[in-house]
Amino acid sequence: MAQHDYNIANQTFPNTRSDINNVLSAIASNNSGDTAPSTTFANQWFYETDTNKLFIRNEDNDAYIHILTLDQTNDTVSSIQGASTLAGIDDQSSSNDDQLTITDSTVVINEDSDDLDFRVETNGQTHALFIDGSADTIGLFNSAPSFTTGSGMHLADDVKIGFGTGGSSRPDFQLSADSSNLKLACGFGSDTADINISTGGIISTGQETAPDTDGGGLCLNQGAGDNFILTLKSSDVNHGMTDSVETDSFFAMGKRQSAGGALMYCMNSELQALRIIAAAGAENTTKGTTGNAPISLFATSKSGSGFGSLGTNANMLVVTNNGNTKFIVDGEGDIHADGSLSAYDNYDDAQLVRAYDLSHGKGVIDSKFDKFVSYNHEKLADMKLVGREEDGSPNHFINVTGMQRLHNGAIWQQYEKHQKLANAMYELAKEAVGEDKANEILEQNDIKLLN
Repeated sequence: MAQHDYNIANQTFPNTRSDINNVLSAIASNNSGDTAPSTTFANQWFYETDTNKLFIRNEDNDAYIHILTLDQTNDTVSSIQGASTLAGIDDQSSSNDDQLTITDSTVVINEDSDDLDFRVETNGQTHALFIDGSADTIGLFNSAPSFTTGSGMHLADDVKIGFGTGGSSRPDFQLSADSSNLKLACGFGSDTADINISTGGIISTGQETAPDTDGGGLCLNQGAGDNFILTLKSSDVNHGMTDSVETDSFFAMGKRQSAGGALMYCMNSELQALRIIAAAGAENTTKGTTGNAPISLFATSKSGSGFGSLGTNANMLVVTNNGNTKFIVDGEGDIHADGSLSAYDNYDDAQLVRAYDLSHGKGVIDSKFDKFVSYNHEKLADMKLVGREEDGSPNHFINVTGMQRLHNGAIWQQYEKHQKLANAMYELAKEAVGEDKANEILEQNDIKLLN
């Protein structure tokens, strides 16, 4: 610590050398001392040792300007003083023009909320980061960020945001947008969007570039994949049928085969696996080719680039039991059911038919022969010609194919009785009028005996 008046007086050489050394010591120590030098000069440095403050004399040589304060304990600069020398940097002594505030615990830009823009430039972009002070918006590579209402961050076209470590070419997930689409690329392959949302609100997947839906629609493209394209899961579901789908999946949809078609799985560990509710606001009672209904199944065949009617006898609808076909509706409207069950030849089929009519009684005209019908509603249920309620009581749900077999049997039994009666009448005629006349009677009435 040294100070000097910087005046070398006429004196002996040893004293002159000592005086020069004192001047150099004062210069080297920035005129340090507990008090300011008594002799001052414009732009003279002064370090105040008891306060650790560094000053410089002003141009008018009538005051010192405080530059900074040192922390001699930690060997650091404690603070930089003098707002007039670093315009916009907060000196913590006022609230005016504080564009940059730096303290021990925080860094604040534009503390005073002035209408100021903030911009960061890169080598190739003038507005790599831009904050519009008046609009309260942020732009990334965008010099004019804007929103219809409110504040936000506005990215320029094709600016990418990445997530994940990724590979050498790009991150695991890459999000970008242009004037037409919001694009998410998954994995670190090409930049083609794996999930795309158009400005019209169409969502598409699988790098689909031409989704065939209207706004608000969803187009799923699984490429050449053969697994499910859509599954629905629930933590409540545990059906256990995992040969085809996972045990917590209650719905799954995919391709039927490589050429196309749809395959749908509906899974339930209990009874009902699929319920279709068709709620219509109108009804149709037409029983003809233009008939309609809330549930309509539309079967067709390929005709050029469009549709055509199925051919004669072509199957339109098939119902199977685990792949074993049991019921078919063909293109002519004919119904085919598996009739492999046995007939009812051990019963009087006509009486069984009459027993059903008597069981419901609707539109049935009493017959004097009804008292001879030996079957009842319970017997029909035992034979599975009608159903039963959950409490076991028989109902009037008809076993259609069973009734068809029963009607066939009734017809054949009546045919047999007719033949027996014809034979009996023929034998009686032979006894009464002779065989030739009896044969003539058969021929006149077009009656042919089986024997």
